Amino acid sequence: MAKLKAIHYINQFYAGIGGEDKAGVGLMTYDEKIGPALGLEAQWKGEMEIVKVISCGDNYINSEDKGDEAMAEIKKIVEELHPDVFIAGPAFNAGRYGVACAKICDYIRREAGVSTVTGMWHENPAIPMYRKDNYIISTPETAAGMRKALPALAALALKLAKKEHIGPARVEGYIPTGHRNNEYNEKSGAERVTDILLAKLAGKPYQTEVPLRGFEKIEAAPPVADVGKIKVALVTTGGLVPMGNPDKLKQAFSVTYGSYDMTGLASLDRGVYESIHGGYDTTFATADPHRLIPLDAARELVKEGKIGSLYERFLTTCGIGTNIQSSKDIGAAMAKELLDAGVSAALLTST
Repeated sequence: MAKLKAIHYINQFYAGIGGEDKAGVGLMTYDEKIGPALGLEAQWKGEMEIVKVISCGDNYINSEDKGDEAMAEIKKIVEELHPDVFIAGPAFNAGRYGVACAKICDYIRREAGVSTVTGMWHENPAIPMYRKDNYIISTPETAAGMRKALPALAALALKLAKKEHIGPARVEGYIPTGHRNNEYNEKSGAERVTDILLAKLAGKPYQTEVPLRGFEKIEAAPPVADVGKIKVALVTTGGLVPMGNPDKLKQAFSVTYGSYDMTGLASLDRGVYESIHGGYDTTFATADPHRLIPLDAARELVKEGKIGSLYERFLTTCGIGTNIQSSKDIGAAMAKELLDAGVSAALLTST
């Protein structure tokens, strides 16, 4: 019996081409197994093989002018090789890579009629864009979780290739699509809900069959009555730090923030500060730190009486890839520092 066939898509980093400096490279194909393809194929125990690996730079595939051409070329490859499944990633929490993986899978599923699957962190920006009609395996946040991500991705890919029944998200490990399907269960609804209630009362793990997603409602702070009488802080998620990053803040997936003294400074001099933020060109921010922390303009506003006073420290962190819980924790810690210092308002800049 012939082996099942798969095609695997990865970006320039996992293809070994390069990092951000190579995000603009075009489409490339490989007959040998490279990157995560090696780990995926090992999971199938000889039942399926990856017959082609495709890679492309994240910027290239996501560009409007070049991306469509690349997608059409990928479709042509798929139609020539007739794979049983198309796999992309996993992309973890990499935004552009995640969008590329999901976009390609959605395109190949629709245009080539081939089953597809990808994988990424549940907070990847691609999720709300593509999960409704596509299988996206939930993975750890970073590539450090590759060994945990590949088994679930490989298992679902094999079931799709075999055209087997795909169970619900909680069983297969993909991110819920929002679709609800009727199915038979050996226990009645009354029995199942009683089991859930007993587990909850006993402090045991349980999972509802109809989860309800809640959204926090954050009340906006009341408007400042007179900015000329309050203390204002300067805050950025653009990753501005003293040269050398003395506190070793992370350039992505932040878990903390930095607080740096500006007492007696009229401006932030070039060569004293730098932006360490990943995912964007920091050249201009490093050349003029005021693009992220506008101390010079703020000092003038204080002189003019338009701002009462300035908090003499600026707060900084990096926004890229930071998950929701970490964002909440960082925000709460920043808020405490500002409130303790008598700050009433903050000017927040980003990338």
